[in-house]
Amino acid sequence: MRLRLTAALLALLLTSCSGVSLRVDELLSPPRLTAEQSAIYDAIETAVGTNSFKLKYPRRGDYLSACVLTDLDRDGTDEAIAFYELTVNGVTSAWMSILVQKDGVWKSRQELPGEGAEIDFIDFAPVDRADHNNIIVGWIVAGQESMLCKVYDYDETVSLQYEGNYNECLIQDVDRNGLSEIVLCTVGGSRTPVMSLVKYRSGRIVRTSEVQMPSSMTGYAQLVCGQLTSGLTAICADIYLGNDGMTTRIAALDTQKSIIEELPGEELGIYESFDRPTPTLYCRDINQDGQIDLPVVRRMPGYEKSNERDALYLTQYKSIIDGSLQTVASMAVNFSNGYRFILPESWVNAVTVRRQSDTGEWRFVLYREDLDRSVTELLRIRVTSPSDYQDKFETAEYRTVATKGVNSYEIHIPDGNYPGYSISYEQAENLFALLD
Repeated sequence: MRLRLTAALLALLLTSCSGVSLRVDELLSPPRLTAEQSAIYDAIETAVGTNSFKLKYPRRGDYLSACVLTDLDRDGTDEAIAFYELTVNGVTSAWMSILVQKDGVWKSRQELPGEGAEIDFIDFAPVDRADHNNIIVGWIVAGQESMLCKVYDYDETVSLQYEGNYNECLIQDVDRNGLSEIVLCTVGGSRTPVMSLVKYRSGRIVRTSEVQMPSSMTGYAQLVCGQLTSGLTAICADIYLGNDGMTTRIAALDTQKSIIEELPGEELGIYESFDRPTPTLYCRDINQDGQIDLPVVRRMPGYEKSNERDALYLTQYKSIIDGSLQTVASMAVNFSNGYRFILPESWVNAVTVRRQSDTGEWRFVLYREDLDRSVTELLRIRVTSPSDYQDKFETAEYRTVATKGVNSYEIHIPDGNYPGYSISYEQAENLFALLD
C-alpha cells in the first residue's frame, strides 16, 4: 500500500455495491489506500495524462462518490465510473471515465466529456435491456435553466442512448414490465413546463408522452409514482408555486399505450384543489394500504379570518375509495417543531389548536364560536430541551413520547371527562409522530 497526500486523493471517495468507501469527513489522519484504490487512481491519472485533474462528486442520490464501482454488464466483475474536472484546450469541464480490471490491473477503457462542470446524480437501471444496467447521469450545465439527463449503454464501450432536459427526475419501473422508465420534469423559464415519460420502445429509448405543468410553478418538491386506486398507476408531482405555495399535479399512466396523460379528475371523483401554503406535507401512502394519498389543507376552526402566516391548518390526506376522494387521515402539523398529530375522527371540525406564544406549546381545545371562548383542553404538546427555562411552579404531568437530538417531545392530558372527545395517554402517543 502507498500513502498519497495530495488534496485530490484525500478527497477520493470509492463506493461500490458492497459498501466499500473512503470518505473525507471520516478521516482523522491521511488515509492508507488499498492496493485496488491506488491502482484505480493511477489508472485515471494515466488516462488523462496529468495529475492536475479535480475529482467531482454527484450532488445527490444514492451514489455520492467521485468513483463508483458496480457490475454494469452483470458478469460478476465490477467496472468503475469516475468523475473529474479537466481542462482541455483551455476549456474546463466535467469528464467521465469507465475503468475495467483485467488480470488484476485497472485500466481506463474510455473517457467521455460531460456537460458543464458539475454532476447532479449518477444512477444505474435496466432501461433498454433487463440483463444489464444502463448508466444514467444528470449533468449540471452552468447558465442553463435546466439540467441534462443522459442515458448511456455499456457494452465494452459506452454509447449515448438518450438525452433530455430536466429539473427533477424519477427513475422507476412504473409499468412493472421489468424495465425502468425515466420521468423528466422541467420548470418553465423560456419553455412550457412539462412532465415527460421516457422509456424503451421499438428498439430505442424515446420520450413517449408528456403532460403540461402549471406555468406559474417555480420548482419541484417531490415526484412519487404508485397506485392511486385499484388499476390506476399515477405519477404525482408536488410543485412549488412561488415562495409561499404548493400544489400537486397528477399524471395517469396508460400501461397499454405506455404513455402518461393528464388525470381525468372528475371521472375519479376528485373535485378538490391541492393548492396549499408552505410549509406543507407531500403525497405519500399515509395509511400504508399500498395507495398514494393526496394532501389537502384547510384552516382550523377559529383561524378562518387570520392572515395566511398566522393561520393554523388542518392537513387531510385523501384517497380514491369506491370512486370518490375520501379522507383517510386528518392531522395538525407543527412544522417549526417537527411533529404531527393525527386527530381522532370526532375531533375534526370540533377541536382546534391554541398556541402558547411564550413556550410554543400547542393546546388542543374544544372549539366554541371563537378562540377566546375555546378553553376546554383535551391535550397539550410541547418540546423541551435542557437549556429551556424550567418553571418550578409547573405541576402538570407531562410524558415524553419521542426524542430527537437534545429535544424531548412531551404530552399532557388535563383532567376531565368529555365523552366522545377524551383520549388516553396511550392513544395520544400512537397518534403522535415526528416529521420525516
